[in-house]
Amino acid sequence: MDLLIKSMVRLLDRFVVCDLENDRYRFYNLQGEMIYAPTGTYHDFVEQVAAKYKTLESLDTLDAMISPENIRRNLQGENDIYKFEYCSMDENTYKIASFIPLEWNGTKLVKALLGSMDVSQEKKAEIESHKALKEAYRAAENANCAKTEFLSNMSHDIRTPMNAIVGLTAIAGANIESQDRVIECLGKITKSSRHLLGLINEVLDMARIESGRMSLAEEDFSLSELVDNLLTITKPAIDEHKHQLEVHIEHIEHEAVCGDSLRIQQIFVNLMSNAVKYTPDGGNITLTIKEKPNGFSELGCYEFSIEDNGIGMTPEFQKIMFEPFSRADDHRTTKVQGTGLGMAIARNIVNLMNGDIQVESAPNKGTKITVTVYLKLQENEKEQEKELLDLPVLVVDDDKTCCESTVATLQEIGIAGEWVLTGKEAVERCAARHKTGRDYFAVILDWKMPEMDGIATARKIREQVGEDVTIIILTSFDFSEIEEEARAAGVNAFMAKPLFRSRLTATLRQFTSGKKEKNARNYLEDFAKENYAGKRILLVEDNELNREIATEIIGMTGVTIDSAENGKIAVEKVMEAPEKWYDLIFMDIQMPIMNGYEATAAIRSLAGSRGKVPIIAMTANAFAEDVQLAKNTGMNEHIAKPLDLNKLNDVLKQWL
Repeated sequence: MDLLIKSMVRLLDRFVVCDLENDRYRFYNLQGEMIYAPTGTYHDFVEQVAAKYKTLESLDTLDAMISPENIRRNLQGENDIYKFEYCSMDENTYKIASFIPLEWNGTKLVKALLGSMDVSQEKKAEIESHKALKEAYRAAENANCAKTEFLSNMSHDIRTPMNAIVGLTAIAGANIESQDRVIECLGKITKSSRHLLGLINEVLDMARIESGRMSLAEEDFSLSELVDNLLTITKPAIDEHKHQLEVHIEHIEHEAVCGDSLRIQQIFVNLMSNAVKYTPDGGNITLTIKEKPNGFSELGCYEFSIEDNGIGMTPEFQKIMFEPFSRADDHRTTKVQGTGLGMAIARNIVNLMNGDIQVESAPNKGTKITVTVYLKLQENEKEQEKELLDLPVLVVDDDKTCCESTVATLQEIGIAGEWVLTGKEAVERCAARHKTGRDYFAVILDWKMPEMDGIATARKIREQVGEDVTIIILTSFDFSEIEEEARAAGVNAFMAKPLFRSRLTATLRQFTSGKKEKNARNYLEDFAKENYAGKRILLVEDNELNREIATEIIGMTGVTIDSAENGKIAVEKVMEAPEKWYDLIFMDIQMPIMNGYEATAAIRSLAGSRGKVPIIAMTANAFAEDVQLAKNTGMNEHIAKPLDLNKLNDVLKQWL
């Protein structure tokens, strides 16, 4: 009991007896002893309290709440309690006031007891908790609105290419006798399909990021191939909008690296696509790639920047541009299709690579996005090109920056490079050296130059020096449209910008070793050149259309193809076939009755050569962990759907 009383004393160390009848008040302790008898009235007490404290009730003032009239109104019976909260004016102290009846004159309350308890700590915790709940609610509400808007946009964006695919398929069917019309429709269907696939991939990627399940693959790849793929993917849109694209390569010492090339490409396709979409027609876009020193011999630090002179972004939007589903509220972007997920995905991939992404932008002035990533270097990447050492090469380009960077790359290889800015100077230099018997080994000519373009310059050089000099046309464009004219003018080879060290080396080396230049115009034409007659493949695919497509494409190589509709049938065919009957198995993953993983495990358990046949996953399960799972279950390689024909060709070469 003593402990209880002591605890109460800590909470309520004093009480106020309010004499409502005689307008007085007195302070007492818990033992009933008066400790203070002010000379002022109860109304003075009310004014003093109201000057220091305020009520938490929005409709009442503190002096009104502790007035005699209000106390009597709330204390009508012996057991009534009148309680309310109040705080100091600076809201630093919070208290609970409690009034109870103390003395009656008949039915009239003449005295009341006031007790006050400090609850500052508890109240502040409650306020913080309430504030956090409000912020969480607001965030959830904003996220819900963003997702609702996202679903609305996605409904539109997905239906647009779907409508095109359905409509164009019907048009192609109605014009089946017109080959040109069908080819036109098929081209547009392919474009719409790729756009639809891109939308779906972004949504799936964002879901994986939010669940924390995105991981990165590690594979060898070349930066030059990465940039080629990037330009191949984005060039149609660049041409459509009549943009001018410049690509600058600055001191790339290591091209052969290790990392997730598909994810890196995904970042830059997204950034380049944004630059194309948000730059008015006829704009300028610049892609710059440089390797920066970082102090680690096994790591390369690469900086990619994409700069445009487009519509730019407000400072407000830049603060939220990496949040999922965010799109600028700008009338200029309402017709631009997109999910609002691309930048969020790009930043998450960059973060996974321990990289960095920086944005510089201003409305109507354009945007520059710089991405820095660290990639492992492949061992023994550099080769000494002894046959190229000290060979004289002339670079001709009206862009001084391109000239300087190309000559710098030539010097890294060991080639004695020179440059001029016009075709006229190039002809004069070649003629002067020819007279002294010291011809250039090669002349690298830019195609697009003022006054005298690359083809005209090549024709003039041939008139001066004959066939003794190798002439190479350098172009940012598809050279198929000028190839015939250029060959007739005496051009020996073509090189695409940007000029990487490996590309320069390979092109120049073919003229020292007598190798012929190889052109790959059409995937399927190149594919059909392979001859695997006498080889047998088992294609395991449950989807009839996919099975038909794969059979048609792979069959171009002359290989014999057996097919199975599910994993169970595939296992039975392998078991029943003679030893070494199948040279290769393409295995889908998601199939009824027995999936690809189960079928692979069953085949691997077979005795002899049957259990050792190479198995390639050919599946839409395309994430890094899917690739690893395929290999863990005994598969030798992985090809993602939609089929990458280059990779399919490489796989067939490797295993057949």
